[in-house]
Amino acid sequence: MTSRRFAFVGPTLPPSERPDHGYTYLPPVRHGDLYALDARPGDRILIVDGVYQHFAPIRHKEILAQLARGVHVAGAASLGALRAAELDGFGMRGIGHVYGQARDGRLVADSDVALLHADDGEDEGAARGLTLPLVAVRHAAGRLLAAGKLDAQAAAEAERAAAALHFTERSARALLHRAGDARGAVEAVLAEIAEHGDVKKQDALLALAAEDAPAAVSVPAASVWHSSYGREGEFDHRPLLPGSRVTARIALACLQLFAADFPDRHRAYALRLAATAAGPAPDADAGRVLAAAGFPPAPRPEALLARSTAATVGWTADERLLARTFRLPPGRLVYHDLPPEALAGASPAEVERWCLRLLPPAGRPPAPTGRCHLVLRDLWQARSDHEYRLCVLERGFRDEQEAARLARVFDLELVDRLARTAA
Repeated sequence: MTSRRFAFVGPTLPPSERPDHGYTYLPPVRHGDLYALDARPGDRILIVDGVYQHFAPIRHKEILAQLARGVHVAGAASLGALRAAELDGFGMRGIGHVYGQARDGRLVADSDVALLHADDGEDEGAARGLTLPLVAVRHAAGRLLAAGKLDAQAAAEAERAAAALHFTERSARALLHRAGDARGAVEAVLAEIAEHGDVKKQDALLALAAEDAPAAVSVPAASVWHSSYGREGEFDHRPLLPGSRVTARIALACLQLFAADFPDRHRAYALRLAATAAGPAPDADAGRVLAAAGFPPAPRPEALLARSTAATVGWTADERLLARTFRLPPGRLVYHDLPPEALAGASPAEVERWCLRLLPPAGRPPAPTGRCHLVLRDLWQARSDHEYRLCVLERGFRDEQEAARLARVFDLELVDRLARTAA
């Protein structure tokens, strides 16, 4: 299978200056983007630009997850260079001057490579830089010093003038306005950048032209990236089917929320995994599983098991306790995949069709959280706040907030109409 190439690039390299080299260009990377790619072993990902102020930035464990599955990941020029310097011992490859500065400890702050930018047109990757990154000023001053066009004092003054401005304010005009006695040095630095381009652009072009993939590095994956947050992030963003806009997490949510028998599916899932972990035979009942796990037969938390809901009338007290309290180690998640019990014989393609039917039209705002709770309570026949909470738990949600957050993805007015028609 042919490997694919993806490059996350924004203002560092405008679209008109991006070479082909077989890359699919994507906007600056943010948390979840690597999971959403569903990259295959042998694929190559280059991270140049990334966001970190108004959105969650790309996290180290997300990169490590790709490396662990055999994806080649490299970074250069901007946020990618910083991440590569932090992860080069784990297999991420760094390219260029900015990476070298970060690796050697001479560049330590995200703000050194940051700049303010605006998105131009409909192309999400066509971000236009509005300010100058400090690393570009520093590099240009160093070039002028090496060429004998600035002395050490003038180069240092130009860098200090740039460092005194926040990255969101460091435009060429603002830099000249604040330069004071260093104006001549600042003018020389700006002219150098205008003539030769800033170092971030040079590094990005170098990385895109690099043909050799990074050498594989053996990393004990379980000790590096298997955490509840990493698993949840991958599950949230992994497409259910290649190219699908329905993620595995949304597919599970569709079943959790709207399948009438999902509590039975969740009970079967919890019983299988709990029996596997606790040690009794796979066909052991909930009471034996709980006993093997160290739960005393009494007293039990009556509020969680005494009352049945419309979906659990025929369950034993042990089954209600197991289903409503089940968690995966280390204790935060209930699901990090779409198990066979949840599918109940349906194919992923069938579940995708159901999800697509229940997704709202493009542009429609999501339902308010309060409306989500009302629709779910009615759908699940919960007669009180306490019973509603029990319904939430026996469908595999952590709490009411998680259930409502996932319900907001769907067209709840359509769901409500379908439910009333069926009734």
